[in-house]
Amino acid sequence: MGLKTIKKGVVWELPVGWSIENHGTYEFNGKLEDKAFAHGSNLVGDMKVSGRTLALTFDMKEGTEEDYNQAMNDAYLHLTGAFDLVTGREDRVYRVAGCKALKISEKPGFKQRWGEVEVTLFLADPFRYATDETVINTTFTEAQTQGVITFENPSSVDVPIIVTFTPAADLPEIKIEHVESGQYFEVKDSLLTAPATLKVNCEDGTVWRDSNNAINAFTGLFLHVLPGTNTFKYTGKAGTVKIAYTAGWFI
Repeated sequence: MGLKTIKKGVVWELPVGWSIENHGTYEFNGKLEDKAFAHGSNLVGDMKVSGRTLALTFDMKEGTEEDYNQAMNDAYLHLTGAFDLVTGREDRVYRVAGCKALKISEKPGFKQRWGEVEVTLFLADPFRYATDETVINTTFTEAQTQGVITFENPSSVDVPIIVTFTPAADLPEIKIEHVESGQYFEVKDSLLTAPATLKVNCEDGTVWRDSNNAINAFTGLFLHVLPGTNTFKYTGKAGTVKIAYTAGWFI
């Protein structure tokens, strides 16, 4: 299994030895604060995972200085900026936000022909993600009060969802409840009539009816799916509910 980057649809693969470090290292947003007049402390913070860095090391060896320079420049080009990084498994990627540092240590006796490259990458999205989105489509042929949508999420972490509503005729009031978390959102939009669609993007916190900003029609919380079984309850008129998410893992 090789290492490769995917940037704007362009794939670059490293045909040499590589390794990654601290890929399983995480920090959580929390701290201990001393209790007043008692032993011990209280844990405060949302305990969400912080953005982090990933360390990548690989060798680059060429027969001539010219080929070596070209290969190194190609490597630097593809390892800077934002890109997806595949390290072994073809079905999972790291979402690299940018490059923090690059360093070459050249081998004695092989100057400008053989070097070890150390790369430190920023992961604003800290986990390892599926290459393909998971989509659950549910069509309700009549109005629902807490109509059930249930599925299994293979992730080891919670991930945000994108919910798209397509009305059969009109869909002025919508409510989606996530049973496992107890959280929900509602949308009240009298202009949501076929063939318009409404998209609630819980990843970037936006609500759009086609190309129209409908955030003012939204109340509640932007939802995530949890690892394992997830149950949603839909209240609204007839239509199709599409729930999409990208699974994520610690490793």
